[in-house]
Amino acid sequence: MKILHLIYTNGISGAEKYLKHLLPGLQLEGIECELMIVCGISAKGNMEIYKKELNDVGVYVQVLVSSRLSFLATAYKISKYCKKKGIIFIHSHLINSDILAVLAKKFFNSKLEIVSTKHGYDERVLEVYEPGKPINNKKDLYYWVTKLTIRYISKNLAVSRGISQLYVALQLCSTDFPVIHHGVDIKAFDSSAYASECRVGNPQLIIVGRIETFKGHRYLIDAMPEIVRHYPSCVLLILGEGSIKDALAEHVKNLELQESIHFMGFQSHPYSYISQSDIIVLPSLFEPFGLVYIEAFALRVPVVAFDTPAGNELMENNKTAIMVPKGDSTKLASKIIALLGDDSERARLSNNAYNLYLAKFTTATMIRNTAAWYKTELI
Repeated sequence: MKILHLIYTNGISGAEKYLKHLLPGLQLEGIECELMIVCGISAKGNMEIYKKELNDVGVYVQVLVSSRLSFLATAYKISKYCKKKGIIFIHSHLINSDILAVLAKKFFNSKLEIVSTKHGYDERVLEVYEPGKPINNKKDLYYWVTKLTIRYISKNLAVSRGISQLYVALQLCSTDFPVIHHGVDIKAFDSSAYASECRVGNPQLIIVGRIETFKGHRYLIDAMPEIVRHYPSCVLLILGEGSIKDALAEHVKNLELQESIHFMGFQSHPYSYISQSDIIVLPSLFEPFGLVYIEAFALRVPVVAFDTPAGNELMENNKTAIMVPKGDSTKLASKIIALLGDDSERARLSNNAYNLYLAKFTTATMIRNTAAWYKTELI
């Protein structure tokens, strides 16, 4: 079986990390995979680095430079390549990749079979989505493009039940998609070697991810005055970049918390900072999966998070994490304060979470589940 994985991307985030972990293992399972990356000209340099990393572990990768204005021409190139290599199956990742795959099938090669993994949805919807409540966004272009592409996709997968249920709530599908969770493996490193560089506060909190509204940074910042009142030397590290970073920095200034909240920007090795922190706080309003949850599990750092999808399908409250009602900065502060004061409870949570990681969220589990799905559904 030969499968062309297709992704349109201009950066390295959850879906790109997923492919980097998944594809080498699928090769070992007897599934021949190639990866085609479509990107803008400004991202080509970073994508070439990503390409080399996968080439070095035996995955053939090519990079096509394109823009949305040249999608039809790019779809033709994809179709032509599939015909040349005898590839029938395209496995697409993210909405623009779905569009390219559908254009290739619709206009150039009707024999193509498209599989799509749903890694997320329009972030404006993620900010306001309430599970169990219907959503009406049928005036939105993203909705109609998604609905159109699904018509031509043979099979869909989701990275969580949360994202699958969102598609049902949007009436983009009538039944849940099959779910295969992400998995990660973290290369061993000496955490203590990073203490002088990455241990800034005592105690130390950390939040990792793109600085966007749905990630919930503001709720954590609003919790910090009470946390600092109990722990004056506490420092929160904010790792990442995003569109609301400047607005949040201004909010921190207004709260006079510049000494207690540090914006660290993008870090190439975030695990060193996570491992040096006492608690990782993840107050996302919705996560299609939330790779950082299981990275924290693997690093044995206790998690405090909002009780929202998909985190609440990965974690069990008071067993593998502490979960707080969505949007409640007061309870978020109280739970963090209590956990900072209880070393044994932090150890219990992190040990339980690490055991859960080993049982369900390793790369090997993700590869095995994906290979089994391919062999059942595509052969």
